[in-house]
Amino acid sequence: MRFLSGVLVAVTTMGALTGTAAADSETASETVTLLTGDRVTVTGQNFHIEPGTRRKVRFAVTQRDGDLHIIPSDARPLVAQGLLDHQLFNVTQLLEWGYGDAQKKEIPLITQSASGEAAVLGGARQARQLAGLGLATMSVPKAEAAKTWQDVLGGVGTLRSSRSKIWLDGKLSPTLERSVAQIGAPQAWQQGLTGAGVTVAVLDSGYDPDHPDLKGVVAHSRNFSDEPDPTDRNGHGTHVSATIASGGDRYKGVAPGSKLAVGKLGTGQYPQSVMLAGMQWAAVEVKAKIINMSVGMADEPGTVDSPGSADAALTVGAVDKSDAMSPSSSRGPRKFDHAVKPDVTAPGVGIVAAEARGSHVAKSGTSMAAPHVAGAAAILAQKHPTWTGRQLKAALTGSAAPQPGTTVFDQGAGRVDVLRAVTQQVVATPANLHAAFPYGSTGGREVTREIVYTNAGDTPVTLDLTVEGETLRVSAQRVEIPAKGSTPVTVTINAEGKAPGDHPGTVTAKAGDQIVRTVANAWIEPESYDLPVSALDRNGAPATIGGSAYNAAGDVHQFHLENGSGTIRLPAGEWNLFLEIDAADGSNSTVAHEVVQVTKSAAVNVDARQSKPITFTVDAPTAAPGVIDQYVTHGWWNYGRVSISGDTTFAIPAKRPGLSFFARSVWHKQGATPSPYRYDLVIRGTDGIPENLAYAARTEDLAKVSTTFRGAGVATTGTHSVAFEWGENRWTYNAETPRVTLPGTLTQYRTPGLTWRSTLATGRSRLMDTGRRVDGGHTRETWNAAVSGPSFATLGGQRDGDKLAFSAARLFSDAARGRTGMDADASGSVTLAKDGQVVAKTDYTGCYVFDPRGCGVEATLPAEAATYTLTATGTRQVPHSTLSTSVEAAWTFRSARTPSPQALPLTAVRFAPHGLDDHNRAKPGSTTTVPIWTERNPGATKAQVKSLHLEISTDAGATWRNTPVKATPHGWIARVANPQTGSVSLRAQATDTNGDSVTQTIRDAYVIG
Repeated sequence: MRFLSGVLVAVTTMGALTGTAAADSETASETVTLLTGDRVTVTGQNFHIEPGTRRKVRFAVTQRDGDLHIIPSDARPLVAQGLLDHQLFNVTQLLEWGYGDAQKKEIPLITQSASGEAAVLGGARQARQLAGLGLATMSVPKAEAAKTWQDVLGGVGTLRSSRSKIWLDGKLSPTLERSVAQIGAPQAWQQGLTGAGVTVAVLDSGYDPDHPDLKGVVAHSRNFSDEPDPTDRNGHGTHVSATIASGGDRYKGVAPGSKLAVGKLGTGQYPQSVMLAGMQWAAVEVKAKIINMSVGMADEPGTVDSPGSADAALTVGAVDKSDAMSPSSSRGPRKFDHAVKPDVTAPGVGIVAAEARGSHVAKSGTSMAAPHVAGAAAILAQKHPTWTGRQLKAALTGSAAPQPGTTVFDQGAGRVDVLRAVTQQVVATPANLHAAFPYGSTGGREVTREIVYTNAGDTPVTLDLTVEGETLRVSAQRVEIPAKGSTPVTVTINAEGKAPGDHPGTVTAKAGDQIVRTVANAWIEPESYDLPVSALDRNGAPATIGGSAYNAAGDVHQFHLENGSGTIRLPAGEWNLFLEIDAADGSNSTVAHEVVQVTKSAAVNVDARQSKPITFTVDAPTAAPGVIDQYVTHGWWNYGRVSISGDTTFAIPAKRPGLSFFARSVWHKQGATPSPYRYDLVIRGTDGIPENLAYAARTEDLAKVSTTFRGAGVATTGTHSVAFEWGENRWTYNAETPRVTLPGTLTQYRTPGLTWRSTLATGRSRLMDTGRRVDGGHTRETWNAAVSGPSFATLGGQRDGDKLAFSAARLFSDAARGRTGMDADASGSVTLAKDGQVVAKTDYTGCYVFDPRGCGVEATLPAEAATYTLTATGTRQVPHSTLSTSVEAAWTFRSARTPSPQALPLTAVRFAPHGLDDHNRAKPGSTTTVPIWTERNPGATKAQVKSLHLEISTDAGATWRNTPVKATPHGWIARVANPQTGSVSLRAQATDTNGDSVTQTIRDAYVIG
């Protein structure tokens, strides 16, 4: 998988770790148990690692293509050696596939053996061998994962010697009248070729047995899913099935005479093991000639998905009615060897076919293109019942119609042409050719391949051969293919003197109207070398080496080398190597950075004995260190490393222009829970890893932050986390002060000159600030102060063209400026109305400030301007707060189509009552001064509040009375006469100079006591 810029963290721990995940992979407090027995909890941007019992391991934490990967140190070598599927440690993917602990109590696995039966892991249940495939499926109970992992480690030698692999049983996702004619099917029907006598298996989401277009079409069905029957519940399988074999009068399928064998894999996403079982059923039991699987799982971002990337698969791209490529269609070449993929294209845009539990519906995608080709294959199989799958693929590929101006990596051989496929009597195998020429390989840049032309007709055929492409040459320009016979032709692929890169071409064979095309590609590796890398640990012994090689262009290669040395294949040029050097006995680890000009003679040798310890001291005799973390940023690339146990870590100083280095140590009072103070000490270096890696901190030189935590009407405890910004919008992991009391205080000392971001968690409530630079001196901050209500410290909603989106995950922010908050124990709704008519509504629960998904509304609106009302409500009854038990905000505004994303014109009214005690209580019968100000949705069109009205209630909202407000330079101020008991609720209405308004109601804003 291609590695994108993200945080890379290595963790040494026997306790727990909290970190920061990618913003686009947020998940609200979901936990997943890894095969190693370690547990990872993800809450919004934060993650928490809990190692298995008595496990002393480090964790490599990376973000690749937006996914959070967490790999324990004892699993990394097995992943690097290809013995373990990396998806076993893709936390984001595991949760998205529903493999979190709340949804699934087992880890689904597939084991693979190069020979014989696949291994069944110790403790596994529901093991099943897939006969003839060398595969076995099974589930490992998560409660037994740690024990199973020890069995895996004990059998590594067997795995390696038997060339076996343990895979996650991942999931695949589903990716007519005019389109059927577009590929020439009606002309084949006129010849009596409708797919009659041919069975096509459809492995998908099931089918609608009551749809008229599928009556009498499905001959076999089986349910492989966890659902009770093969009925299609999302419509994908019904649409695909009808595209192949519908007998409808208007929306007739490509092969209306064929019969279907429908295997239901599930609704939405399907485990790979279920797909394999379906394939086995279709091929062995049903003996289907063709299997249609309109599914995919990415091998590499932006390339052809698996299983379409397999050699034997007939891989289909999508075109529109004009044969132009669909933007959503995946492109080739295949990543690892630059073979041509896809093989052909077919119509896949606006395809009308049967709708489950309905009439007909238009759908688009390669999922719609594939069944066109399955139907074409059925027609061809009717004419040639003895042909193998390889021959059917070759015939459809060789007869496809190429589109001018479109490369073979977009369209393969071209758009499938059923009429040509059934009328041509010559087939060329294989369907395509490819050759890869590594730089510096012996034997030159020339190879030979063979195309075999087979004549299915009763008369001989003479073919004239031509080539397109500067690397191709054929052994003959004319060949005769005898009736019912075959003739081979040698194709020479010669890339001598050609520039690095892809060199596609085509061999075309013609005989009158018959045209058979074979596409090819020659890939020339750019100048590259096997770079020797060696390292000694701090004891002078050969070390285990891991890390990244990256360059300024954004290319990156991950590597893992054992026994002190190995090689990395890299293109010539300047490369940066960031290395993690682990001691042979696992006692310590060192990081190093090397710059190398990769040439034939280049080599990298690193000696960790040149490293220096990263050390911190502080002049507080009772303070004890905890977390130590390191961060490096260099252009687009960045790295992080965390040790939660406070162990000394090492680094080799190096001068590197443009490289920034950070190391932090977090200290608390030894043995004190809660700790009265906290130190965040940071070593900073610019233009490399600094020579001086020792920080002797003096309290008087640090920035002092006096932090007060208020109780929300009751006493409780929480967790306070702090991160600092170490690059543009790059934050360190949130190091916790694991227990703070509310009410309570914490005195914090921080290295000045950095921007710090803090979070307070109480129950499932989260408050977060947006970051504040601390340059020194003494500052104060208060958390959890009343009044909790809506805020717009961050973007709350926007309109993009005709699409409006809004999130309510900001309804429980405390009274501080620059903060946002939400309580996941709250429930409520978000409603959007146009001129009084509801156009969208969402009921929600479990919303986190980090994770707004499912907490708002999305709607497609008319282009013309209209008046809209957006209402968000939230109620809570929680042990950590008796305040803000009900929050409601109703915004009324004008909106029309926007040329680009535009923030909605929303305003929040904020309150910060003076004189409340540390539980946010006012004295009975007192008068409370309430400063009021407003916050505008960031990026919204500017407007001033022209009027603000305030009402209060002392009977939980049963009755309300007006309260005067007075304008001030910073907003308004109100004086509220408090009752003797109970609480005070607030309702405000604000209207701005554009005519937009908000009515905001907060019940139990503060209490009396």
